[in-house]
Amino acid sequence: MRPGGRGRSSTILAPAGESPELKRDSLGSMHDPKEATAKQREAFRLANDLTMDLVSGSTIYNTFQVIFDRGTTKVPDHVRTSVTRMCLFHVILTLAKWTEFYDRYKDVIPSGVQDIAKHLRKDILARGIIDFRNKVAGHVWDDANRRALTNAEVEERLTAFVGAGAKEFLTWAGDPDVATCTNRPIVVIETVRDAIRDAYHLTDTDLNR
Repeated sequence: MRPGGRGRSSTILAPAGESPELKRDSLGSMHDPKEATAKQREAFRLANDLTMDLVSGSTIYNTFQVIFDRGTTKVPDHVRTSVTRMCLFHVILTLAKWTEFYDRYKDVIPSGVQDIAKHLRKDILARGIIDFRNKVAGHVWDDANRRALTNAEVEERLTAFVGAGAKEFLTWAGDPDVATCTNRPIVVIETVRDAIRDAYHLTDTDLNR
């Protein structure tokens, strides 16, 4: 993540003495707990978690590529493949979570960002990401075929939505430094998170309530 933007949402994961923070901007100090319901705070926390998870998938992938390329010893292909698989599956699961988030919390998503939130859900479904989660990334069994998918079938489904390659897909999904397309998942989810924060007058403190 960018310097100064750690976006923590759990005291278990935060070092002692540090309060949870959102990425990029400060959230102000004015807050009345009565202004927000538990569901609104929950939506804020979950959207923040999804933002962090998307960014981490892209960032970790890029970090490992730099380490691999600068190393004096050739990195075995299976290690490179494992890192790519880990980051891809992590981001795929996060994108799948967004569809569930939208279904469960659309009633607290502010009207100004409802359209982009809904569009992202449709885009994720149309790309086949949920189907891939159900049959590969999150499970080992294809219920329709009553068997596990073959390597060729997995590759075919992955290529269908990854397109040009893993790096490009991860950049599209979670690179916080690319702002050329406002429909990218990281842009949409961060925008929705910030809209929830602002609409219900939430702050960093609400991430752990």
